[in-house]
Amino acid sequence: MICMHIKFSVILLLFSLANFSFGQTGEDSTAVNKGVYKIVKNDGTEYIGQIISDDGREVLIETEALGKIYIPKSDIKLIKLIAEEFVDASKYREVGPFISRYYLTNNALPIKKGENYAMLHLYGPEVHFAVSDKLSIGVMATWAASPIGIALKRSFKTKNENINLSVGTIMFNSGYLYTFRGWGGLHWGSVTIGKPGYNVTFSSGFGYVDLVENNRSRFGTGLDKLNRGSVSSIAALIPAGKKASFIFDSMISISEDRRYSYFTSYSGGQPNIQTYVSGTQITGLIMPGMRFQHKENRAFQVALAGVIRYSSTFDDFLSFPVPMCSWFFKF
Repeated sequence: MICMHIKFSVILLLFSLANFSFGQTGEDSTAVNKGVYKIVKNDGTEYIGQIISDDGREVLIETEALGKIYIPKSDIKLIKLIAEEFVDASKYREVGPFISRYYLTNNALPIKKGENYAMLHLYGPEVHFAVSDKLSIGVMATWAASPIGIALKRSFKTKNENINLSVGTIMFNSGYLYTFRGWGGLHWGSVTIGKPGYNVTFSSGFGYVDLVENNRSRFGTGLDKLNRGSVSSIAALIPAGKKASFIFDSMISISEDRRYSYFTSYSGGQPNIQTYVSGTQITGLIMPGMRFQHKENRAFQVALAGVIRYSSTFDDFLSFPVPMCSWFFKF
């Protein structure tokens, strides 16, 4: 009888050890790696942290603010890996395709293939397609489809991950204005220093425009010329909280200022015609503003923008405000 008790105790002990061992193995099998995840519930609630386990019915996530939380899988809309290794979740910021834009200008940061976005501005829409990790193609226009342009940008990585280069171009047609005969272009190169969500960009290039009727003397003197000049930009994006960023954008153009004046007087029966006077024009578009992004696929931005222009032709200054706000949509 004593032997039977001993055997039974040994069997019970072995069974307990086996059950404990299997239990440990099962927990390890459901554990997820140490990366950081974002979990979005069906009601829009978001959690960011490390996933401790996932047994198919519920997920256990450990967050900085709330600790460990069990979330039923039926309540989860999205589980997304946002970092392969641990990062401070409180400093995590959404990126997406909007990282390539300031207010009007763009930077040299590449976006992933398929991260397409649209931008609705007070003055017109834009749509941009990331055809590869380095090349994007876009279409932009006013709400009247005049003018309308095509934009391309090619990004280049360097050995330093915090320095990126790009070249870009915009070609446009005047559309219904000037009966489709007006045209122009803008071509530039950019260098961006920093990372997504926190960077500064320096750009420089040249632009030109021919609006036909504006460049032609009404007396048919044949003075058709391109209005052309250099275009430069300094822009920056700086975090201002988890869901907001400060934007500074600018465009500075130096070009020839041609002013057409027409005077007719008769001397000996012949008209005297003054065609134009010329000088240098410096135009600056300054755009300080804010961007608010509460969701990965949505953002809103507003700028207190204004134009300042100086012309040496008549030594005059001109300035006026330009209200700006726009909406980003990822698709």
